[in-house]
Amino acid sequence: MSQAVEQPVQKAEIDPYEIGWYIESADEETYGPVSRDTLSRWILDATITPNTLVRHCTQPEAKPLADQPGLRDRLPLDQVKAGVGDRLEGAWPRKSRERLALAEGSAPCARHNRPATLVCVRCHAPYCDKCRMKPFKRAYFLCRRCQSSHYNRRAGALILDTVLLVYIPIFAIALGVAAIGMEPDRAALFINLASLLLFVLILLRDSLFGGASPGKRAVGLRVVRSADGVSPLTNGQGVVRWLSQFIPFFNLYDVLVPYRDPLFRRIGDRWAKTRVLDSPSKLAKVRADVARRLLKKGVQPPREVGTTMEDLARLA
Repeated sequence: MSQAVEQPVQKAEIDPYEIGWYIESADEETYGPVSRDTLSRWILDATITPNTLVRHCTQPEAKPLADQPGLRDRLPLDQVKAGVGDRLEGAWPRKSRERLALAEGSAPCARHNRPATLVCVRCHAPYCDKCRMKPFKRAYFLCRRCQSSHYNRRAGALILDTVLLVYIPIFAIALGVAAIGMEPDRAALFINLASLLLFVLILLRDSLFGGASPGKRAVGLRVVRSADGVSPLTNGQGVVRWLSQFIPFFNLYDVLVPYRDPLFRRIGDRWAKTRVLDSPSKLAKVRADVARRLLKKGVQPPREVGTTMEDLARLA
């Protein structure tokens, strides 16, 4: 009796460009997200034209629809004539459920049992509306989970650095001074000098430790120059990026800004032209977790989404 040889089931790879498109209308409004199928229908019924500006959720800039690599070979552009303007204002539904239907594709959300509408640049996960950052009118490149994780780890790294580089050394110095019986005046001078050195250390901690302070290294973060998105920051940039923290009240605002900023920047990061990114090992771990989740749902994760984290770091 012959036995059939079992063949491994080939899982389909997710096409990140099937979903997550935003349309810049002639009325200066941005509509979206919509799926590629929605764009195809609107092309055929002349709601939009090949010259309509569109942007994928992983892209920083819009291009004419006919010039988008993820669209031009998948849409019936040869069946329509190039034109000017659009009819999006009348075609865009008022109800959120109808808008959601325009955005959903075949890809599943990595974390919920719902169709995905967008793709995250960081973890490469297709995600649904439950995973979106708010406000929805702002274009985010990361899902809510990644945006929150990045912000929380930055806060955790600051706490770790303060404990490791300030409180523990000061406590150890104070114990040492007390143990050797140093005179009070000399002890106070010694502790003040040590505090000054530790203050300089906390300012330069990222540049002195190769772009990642002990706290950032522990949580899988690094600081790079926005000029190339790769090179560690300089000592000068290390000082400039912390100047905003010495302005009363403004420093509180500066601490909160990265959570709502699509490029996760503090004001100090903008001044110093630096960006805080994941370490390569942390990024690989996050994407491996998403890959496992998607494989359980019967699909392969996308190999790339067109934009890297280094590309985002280079944006103004």
